[in-house]
Amino acid sequence: MKTIIASLVFLLASAAAHATPEMDRLSYCSNYASMLKSIAAWRDQGMAPEKTLDLMRGVKGISLQDKKDAIAKVYFDKAFANSRGTEFGNQVRTNCLAEKSK
Repeated sequence: MKTIIASLVFLLASAAAHATPEMDRLSYCSNYASMLKSIAAWRDQGMAPEKTLDLMRGVKGISLQDKKDAIAKVYFDKAFANSRGTEFGNQVRTNCLAEKSK
């Protein structure tokens, strides 16, 4: 399990490390979707929300408040109770892109 966690954090950190301070919306939404997929995976493995936040702190390009909000949604919002996997990530990315284009 530690290997899976380390791999996910590395992938998120690597993707975010290449982002500029003015990260374009597509990059931001892709990183945000990956982050939510990881949060859901850790939730499903029984990791505490506080530990998940500790792991997410190293991800660059997404504000601390956005990380906290994402963790709260995935862990405590009933609408996200069954959210996980690639389809979930694709939906999050699509919704994220649509939010700013309105």
